[in-house]
Amino acid sequence: MEPVRTGVIGVGNISPVYLNAISRSPALELCRLASRSAARAEQAAAPFGAAGSDVATLLADDSIEMVVNLTPAIAHDELNAAIIAAGKHVYTEKPFALSAQVASKLAAAAVRKGVLIASAPDTLYGSAHQAARRAFDKGLIGREVFGTSFIGLPGLELFHPNPAQFYQPGGEPPLDVGPYYIAMWINLLGPVRRVHAASGSGQDQREIRRGPLAGTRFDVEVDSTFNAILEFETASVSLILSLDVIAPLLQPGELYGADGILSLADPMFFSGDMALTTAEAGRQPLDIAGLAFSEANSRNHVGQPVADYRGVGLVDLALAIRTGRPHRTASDFIVHSVEVMEAIAIAARTHHSVVLTTTCNRPAVLDQVADADLIALTASPFDVLRS
Repeated sequence: MEPVRTGVIGVGNISPVYLNAISRSPALELCRLASRSAARAEQAAAPFGAAGSDVATLLADDSIEMVVNLTPAIAHDELNAAIIAAGKHVYTEKPFALSAQVASKLAAAAVRKGVLIASAPDTLYGSAHQAARRAFDKGLIGREVFGTSFIGLPGLELFHPNPAQFYQPGGEPPLDVGPYYIAMWINLLGPVRRVHAASGSGQDQREIRRGPLAGTRFDVEVDSTFNAILEFETASVSLILSLDVIAPLLQPGELYGADGILSLADPMFFSGDMALTTAEAGRQPLDIAGLAFSEANSRNHVGQPVADYRGVGLVDLALAIRTGRPHRTASDFIVHSVEVMEAIAIAARTHHSVVLTTTCNRPAVLDQVADADLIALTASPFDVLRS
């Protein structure tokens, strides 16, 4: 297919991953990279043979069909609106917006402009999460009853060179690490109906541990731990999102049914340890033979090999642009996910449960035959563990 001409806004910590994914995929053509500093954008774009400029120049470039927004979350509301207004398709780092109201308005604006929107995370395309979805859909755990999910980190300052943004409004855990877990559970159980939550914080100040700002201290302006209960149509899920855990001991997720237990992989990556436990067979690993995006190609923050194919959602959007077929993180999924994130923060702040007003369809299961082009056109953005 003719590659989708793509521009990228943002040259922060995540940008090399996306620039590799875009430049290596036959479905995409990296044309321009923009930042508030045009000089910095030019420097980052040069190794990829792309142009560098300020944001206004990129948005005015009529040759660019799709824009990837990699700016901090606090800028997403305004910038995604500007991208849509410029008549360009949008793929954005999570979250798509900071509130369901804004997300809904942006989705409606995209329809009026005739452009498509999509959003990270796209880890639900990974072999681990697809295997869990297949096992669940086959009824291997019987009637689902409840789930648990946990992300516990000592703090993003241990591995991010500019972590202060994650301890300010717009960067708190439900909007930063939360989207991975919310997407994983919606992929399994469908839309959320109601949210309960409480929150707190372990430190008033934090210290940057790596990069040029190492040793710098900054204030914590938002709660850094959230304990939520997500009510789905058929089950409830306890979801803990914390940056105050010195040594995480709990599993990323488990779904308990009347006949079995699904142990879920870390939704921040595409692969991981998944298992099905039943009374008859005990604990057995889930089979990922033949499933895409399973080969380890990188390492996580503690050095473990992982599969990380960030960019597959972007290729899925590119195929939707060229073929008209649906992509998995479409507007209903995006808006509902944002409402769940927002509901966790509101419920924790107000001490009242929040009934959600939006809904969505579960993303389609990845099919090895029907999605052969998606799989073939998605390139590994990492070379760490690949020859």
